[in-house]
Parts: sequence; structure tokens; C-alpha cells
Amino acid sequence: MSIIRKFNSSRKQFSYNKIWLYGIISLIIISIIVLWVAKKKENLEFYWNHPVNSTSNRPASGYVTMQKFDGRLGNQMFEFIALFHVAQKTNREVVLFNGHDGHELEKYFSLGVRKINRSCPCFLFREKFISYDNRIDKMIRSKDARNSPTILLRGYFQSLMYVKPVENLILNHMKFQESIETFARHILRESIPKGWREGQFTRVGIHNRRGDLVKKTAPESYFKTAMKYFTDRYKLVQFVVASDDIEWCREHITYDNQSSSVNVTYSVKHSPGQDMAILSLCDHVIFSVGTFGWMSAWLANGTTVYYSNYPRNGSMFSKRLNRLDYYPPHWIPME
Repeated sequence: MSIIRKFNSSRKQFSYNKIWLYGIISLIIISIIVLWVAKKKENLEFYWNHPVNSTSNRPASGYVTMQKFDGRLGNQMFEFIALFHVAQKTNREVVLFNGHDGHELEKYFSLGVRKINRSCPCFLFREKFISYDNRIDKMIRSKDARNSPTILLRGYFQSLMYVKPVENLILNHMKFQESIETFARHILRESIPKGWREGQFTRVGIHNRRGDLVKKTAPESYFKTAMKYFTDRYKLVQFVVASDDIEWCREHITYDNQSSSVNVTYSVKHSPGQDMAILSLCDHVIFSVGTFGWMSAWLANGTTVYYSNYPRNGSMFSKRLNRLDYYPPHWIPME
């Protein structure tokens, strides 16, 4: 009998413990739901009172940002532009999260977007193709994306189709910080050859990406051909060379007949942002490969010459990146 009583007592104690545990778990779940609802209500009130970054006069319906910025400066500029592409189509506000991983843009640009604490639930769109991914149009219309406070993007988004619809808008958000632009103008002013006057010659920026792309980048002959294109058209030309391998450039990007009409100068020991600002202030740009040169040429907005054998035909990268989708049609290809 005593054994039976002990067994029944143990069963009762176990039942009480289980009820107590279920009660604690229920309270935790209810607390989480209450906090989530309160946060969502706060977000909805904010969306109603704050417009998208100048993309529309309507009140914003949420946020759009990157899950993580990938690559270096040129890559991240494409990614930042894609945010405005999605924001314009969804009437959302482009933001950066506090503590965003890895992005370099704020080092050099006055972006004109707000930084906020992470606002979720979030809907993640992960790019499948480096060129325009038409799945993004389906994502924009999807119920899950529309109902999420924040849309997160992840990928490289290297396509004109992201750039062109927001081109004028994005230029207002990609202004170099005043200190960077002042530095770039000073460097260019100090590099003017003796006897030359500002406004009386043509300045052509050259960017040569080597480093990790040394086996894919343009040969010396490409730069000579591209430089000749400009010296044939202008009486006085200064070439300003920036690169991650400036010693190679000093040896190979030169002008055979450095005379009173042609000058080559080199940007040495400057940060990526400083180099891009210098190139962007040139009248025209020649570049080899990579998004850094692409963005420098786009910001300069003059005549652009690019290396036509990138990506190389038949390479794995050529299957992922559509040239017609990547290079503006008025840019000039050369080998």
C-alpha cells in the first residue's frame, strides 16, 4: 500500500510540475506576441508618416535594404542602386541597418538615407543571376513581400535595368563627401602640366584593375589603342591613371611621344574612394575590367571606352553576366 501511495504522490507532483512548466512557456509566448504586435503597429504608424527617399510623394509602405553588402566599393554601389530600384516599385524607404556588415559606402559618400535598428519580420530576395533577375518583378508583387515590414536583398545586381529607372535619383544619393571631393579636386589641380590651363585641355581617367583579375584584365595594347582614340580627337590630353598595381601601369600605360600635347600622371597611395572621386571628375574614362572602373565611368558621364573581351567568351562568368545588360550601348568597346 505504501508503494502505491508513493507512486500516486509522484504522479501528482509530476502533473503539477508539468502544469507549472506549460504556464511559464505560455506566458513567454504571449509576451513575445504582444511585443511583436506593438512593434508592428509602431512600424505601420511610421510608414504612414514618412515618404520613400524622394521616389514618390505617397507615404512609404515599409523598408528595403541589403541583408549584407557583398564585394568592394564598385559592387556595393550596384547593390545600393538596386535598393532604389525596388523602393521605387514598392513605395518603400531605402534604409541602412545599424551595424550593417561590411559596407564601404559611408566612408566616401553622403548617402542621404536613414540608419535604423533592424525591423523584422523581413522578406529576403536572394539574386540568382548577376545580370537582371526577372524574378524580382514577381517578388515585388508577391503577398509575402507586400506584407513584410522590410524587404532584404542579397546579391550583386550588376545590370543596367536596375540603374536606368533610378539614375537621376541615385545621383543625389551618391555624392562624395565634401572632404573626398575637395581632395580629388586638389590632386587634379596640382597635376596640371606647366603651361597648361584648366579648361583648355581634355582630361581622361584610366582605371586598370589587376589584382585578383590579373589573368582576365586588359593587355598593354588595349590601353595604347584607347589612348590613341582620345589623342586623335583632342589637341591637349592629360591621362590620369589609377590602379591596384600602379607599378605595372608606370611601365606599361605610358605615351610613346610625351610632348607638349600629351601628359600621363598617376594616382599613387590614395584610398579607393579618393581614386574614384578623381576619376569621376575627369572628362572621359578608359577602364579595363571590374565594377570600380564601371562606376567611375558612370559618374564621370563622358565618353567611356571599355575592354570588350570581358568577360571572355565561353568563360563561366560570361554565362552569368550578360554584356548587353551590363555595358551601356553608347560606351565604346575596344580590344
